[in-house]
Amino acid sequence: MEQEEHGPEIFCPVSAALNLLSERWTLHIVRTLLGSKKRFNEIARALGLNPATLRERLRALEEEEVVTRTVVSAMPPHVEYALTPKGQALNGIFEDMAKWAIVWMRPKGSEWVDPISDDAADLAPDEKQQVR
Repeated sequence: MEQEEHGPEIFCPVSAALNLLSERWTLHIVRTLLGSKKRFNEIARALGLNPATLRERLRALEEEEVVTRTVVSAMPPHVEYALTPKGQALNGIFEDMAKWAIVWMRPKGSEWVDPISDDAADLAPDEKQQVR
């Protein structure tokens, strides 16, 4: 029995972004680089990440042109990573996550406040206005 031939694969930008960014530690690496370029060991220490995993994630981000890798010929030589404009554009994701988290997330152990209702008794009046 012959297999039916399907048309060209349909590109889904959301799936493509999720495939890249959903790898464990990838968004943490991008966030670490948002401030400035960093050396490999600086990133590893900041995240408590093992070198093999960090190397793998940085290579994937470099292939996708989200980060650049620059060998600095100093003594001793070292490698720096920085976000490209494509990588810097991911800052919007972090800003949107922060806005979402301010409304919907609370530290463990604190009372949940529904931002839709008036049930915000544990917030000061000025904080109620910020939630809405």
